[in-house]
Amino acid sequence: MIDNRLEYQRMYEVEQKLWWYKILHTKVLKQIEKRFPPPLRDIKILDAACGTGGLLSFLTERGYKNLTGFDYSRHALDFSMERGLDVESGDLRHVEYFRPDEKFDVICCNDALYFLSDQEIISALNVFKERLLENGLLIINIHAFEAFSGTHDLAVGSSRRFEFSDFQRYAKAAHLDIQYNTYWPFALSLPILAVRQWQKFRIRKEKIRIANTDSDVSYPGNVINTLLLAITRLEGTLLTKAPFGSSLFMVLTK
Repeated sequence: MIDNRLEYQRMYEVEQKLWWYKILHTKVLKQIEKRFPPPLRDIKILDAACGTGGLLSFLTERGYKNLTGFDYSRHALDFSMERGLDVESGDLRHVEYFRPDEKFDVICCNDALYFLSDQEIISALNVFKERLLENGLLIINIHAFEAFSGTHDLAVGSSRRFEFSDFQRYAKAAHLDIQYNTYWPFALSLPILAVRQWQKFRIRKEKIRIANTDSDVSYPGNVINTLLLAITRLEGTLLTKAPFGSSLFMVLTK
């Protein structure tokens, strides 16, 4: 996906209204406010692999001022800069080179670590740990369970998905504690699973051409988007932790 400007454009166009992003950004905000209750808004936050800047924009709109991010993709940075964000080039494989003298209260890394090998993930986590202030949080979201792989994975260049046990091993190796974890969205997992399995069936039957595959990041219309948002918000209210879902959300500390 790094060289696919069209995919970043799709993300940029829907990131502030699509139900999935709204839920993810709210999850991040909830964990930040839990550790740093309002009116604290001057904490230092880094979005590692910030993409087109949706999370940083979301936090800016809620009064946070001390925000920065990096991404490896020039296309992602272009879109982030269009939002007026403080971003620059950076590589998850070498986080230590990004503003090496700075430490952060919160580091977020959403849906990006799948580009890295196991050892590279552990190395990145080690650097994140060193770059956190004493009371800091590391917030990670990553796509989960191979059963949910589909055209989206092909489009963004993902070769694998993760389970919580993977990050238990990574965290242990990096001497980090996982304070909270949940899969999500649980309530929509069966419909998502059905769609992804159908996509894989069509790929096997050569009904979908892998070389021209697009992701399924698209706006479904106001009615469906509102419905999916309401379902997932209700899930978050009723379940503090879910056992299954297409994404894995975690909060880690030193």
